[in-house]
Parts: sequence; structure tokens; C-alpha cells
Amino acid sequence: MRGFVLRFPRRSKAKNKVKIPAPRLKFREFLSRYGLVAAYTLSFGIGMLMGAICARGADSTLLESMDLLFSTNLEARLSQPMYMTFVSSFASNFLFLLFVFLCGLSLWGVLFVFAAPMFKGFGTGLSAGCLFLNYGLRGVGFYLLVMLCGLFIFCFVLILHCTQSHLISFKLFRYVLLEKGYAEGVTVYLRGFLMRSLYMLLASAVASVVDMLLWTAFAKVFF
Repeated sequence: MRGFVLRFPRRSKAKNKVKIPAPRLKFREFLSRYGLVAAYTLSFGIGMLMGAICARGADSTLLESMDLLFSTNLEARLSQPMYMTFVSSFASNFLFLLFVFLCGLSLWGVLFVFAAPMFKGFGTGLSAGCLFLNYGLRGVGFYLLVMLCGLFIFCFVLILHCTQSHLISFKLFRYVLLEKGYAEGVTVYLRGFLMRSLYMLLASAVASVVDMLLWTAFAKVFF
């Protein structure tokens, strides 16, 4: 008597696997979205590195001059009313934003707008390096607690403003030298640039308020 062998069909593992395509961000798409922001952030970083190197290689005369400048500024800020601290901080930020704004309204501004974040980064790196060399950990604590927060907000605003200025300057360059029928698009974008510049100015005021509050609350803790 023959036996019966029952065979059940095996499910193929390959059929059960569902391949989920991994999201891929094209390089061109990444550059179109974040290329300018990355470029201006890199410009700020290069300037900051140059400032730190300059502070590291500075002689005693330069360090003493920076110490005197910092001490004078510190005494003035601690003795003046709070609103004057805001005014001095906002005036410094306003000059950077004004330079970037004027570059945006110029045909050749796209060539010079990189100077703003690089110069700001150089001053940031130089001041941080001199504080560390002159005051050690006390200078580092002062920089991190008092100066860094307002500086970070403004640098973020400055980089965004630089990208907008770059775009409008390039559009003006295209209209004047390459495409004569491009005026309508430039006019619409120019209105948006003016509104965004106003928003950047308000954000800079917020950074100055933060700077004023931190200077008033914590500057005396370190000095």
C-alpha cells in the first residue's frame, strides 16, 4: 500500500518583501534650495576661523589693545541705561543689514555681499579668541552666556538677508545686461525683497533685545 505525501506550497520570501524606495535628494535640488545658505554660512565660518587664527597669533600689544577696548565697552555698557545697550547693539547690526540691502539694489552687489558675513565672522572669531586669551575660562563663560545668544540670532538673520540680496542683485544683473524683457519679474521680486528686508530688521531688533537683557543680567557675574 502506497503512502501519500502531502506537500504544501512554500511561500516565497521574495514575494513577501516590499521594497520601499529610499528617498533620494538630488544634488541639483539640494543646491537650488540650500546652496546659497550653505555658501554664506561657509563665508561666515571662514571669517570666524580667520579671526580666531589672528587672535591666536597676535602679539601682546594687540591683546592689550583689545583688552582695553573690551574694558572700555564693558564699563560703558554697565554704567549706561538698558535702552542704550539696545541702541548700541542695534546700530551695529543695522550697519551690516544696510550694507547687504544696498548690495541687493546694485547690479554688482552679488560680488560684494559675501564680505558682510565674512567680516562679521572675523570680528566674532577675533573677539572670542581675545576673550579666551586674556581671561581664560571666565572669558569663555562670558562669551557663551552673554554674547553668544544674540550673536547667533543676528548671524542667522544676516545669512538669510544675504541670500535674498544675492538673488535680487543677480536678477537685476540679468535684466540690465542679458534680458531686456525681464523688468516685470524683477519689479515683483523687488517688492518682496523690500518686505523681507523689513522683517530682517525686526528680527535684528529681537536679537538686540536679547543682547540687552543678557548684558544687563549676567555681565556683572563675570566682571
